[in-house]
Amino acid sequence: MSRINKNVVLALLTLTSSAFLLFQLYYYKHYLSARNGPGSSKSKGNRVGFDSTQWRAVKKFIMLTSSQNVPVFLIDPWILESINKNFEQVKNASQGPASECRFFCVPRDFTAFALQYHLWKNEDGWFRIAENMGFQCLKTESKDPRLDGIDSLSGTEIPLHYVCKLTTHAIHLVVFHERSGNYLWHGHLRLKGHMDRKFVPFRKLQFGRYPGAFDRPELQQVTVDGLDMLIPKDPGRFLEEVPHSRFIECRYKEARAFLQEAGLPLKHKFGKVEDSLELSFQGKNDVKLDIFFFYEEADHLWNGGTQARTGKKFKYLFPKFTLCWTEFVDIKVHVPCETVDYIEANYGKTWKIPIKTWDWKSSPPNVQPNGIWPISEWDEVIQLY
Repeated sequence: MSRINKNVVLALLTLTSSAFLLFQLYYYKHYLSARNGPGSSKSKGNRVGFDSTQWRAVKKFIMLTSSQNVPVFLIDPWILESINKNFEQVKNASQGPASECRFFCVPRDFTAFALQYHLWKNEDGWFRIAENMGFQCLKTESKDPRLDGIDSLSGTEIPLHYVCKLTTHAIHLVVFHERSGNYLWHGHLRLKGHMDRKFVPFRKLQFGRYPGAFDRPELQQVTVDGLDMLIPKDPGRFLEEVPHSRFIECRYKEARAFLQEAGLPLKHKFGKVEDSLELSFQGKNDVKLDIFFFYEEADHLWNGGTQARTGKKFKYLFPKFTLCWTEFVDIKVHVPCETVDYIEANYGKTWKIPIKTWDWKSSPPNVQPNGIWPISEWDEVIQLY
């Protein structure tokens, strides 16, 4: 009897174990497979759950920046490319709760975000709160290249990159700065002597190996893996810029020294690249060489002028012209093809008649007032040498 009871018990245990195993197989097939997608495999780098290290780090970073009104936007090329390929799906997902983690749950070392520095109001407070939330942060700075040549300001340092690590995942925050050419610039991520070079695998960073320049992107808000964030409105265009973004700084001091050695020292610089730029060089025997930068409007071209004493701006209007080659003192140069129209616009129909009195601010028939430079910009837009 004892033997029979043991066999029965053994059979019941075997049956129970088999039933439990079948239940596990059913659960895996009908629940986990539906959640992770057909053929998903962690070993192949496909999606994992919302509890992944990467997703938690990004979520905490978004919470931090949102609470401090830090206007960051996603620039991570790998994730933006995935979003761009599934853009309609991402837009639809923004209208309801996320059912699966598709973008921020793939194991990676970094996720890259950016911000425009002039919109950041509380940098020091943000850094302290980030560390209180568990992030370990590293900050790199460098001299502001925009101030190169302004002796009193050329040593001013600006933030370039933040790398904030939460457990094994790091957020790379690229700091974009406005440049006078109406584009965004970021600097080279260069570690100083005291910094921990093993803090993160810096060689894997997608930004910062060299300075970069980007068009100012228009942004839109989307929901990605259940997280609200800003991304470029045209991700494809931003991605096209990334491999061609390398920026080389003009060596202003060397260029100025070269011109001086050539007998053409810079006398003054007025305006900035996007507005009324003018360079004047003083040659031998008081021969002055002026270089005016032209700007195109819908139906005309114009160049600017600046009065150094008052900061007043002037605009000189020209009909649109095309460029032709000519030879001037044995040099091949460009000139307006519509030569007479150009001359008459600036000097009038009677330009062949000599005039003894000429005021550059009022005599040209095509001149008109163009406002005044803000005093806060005078150090940049009015430079005398």
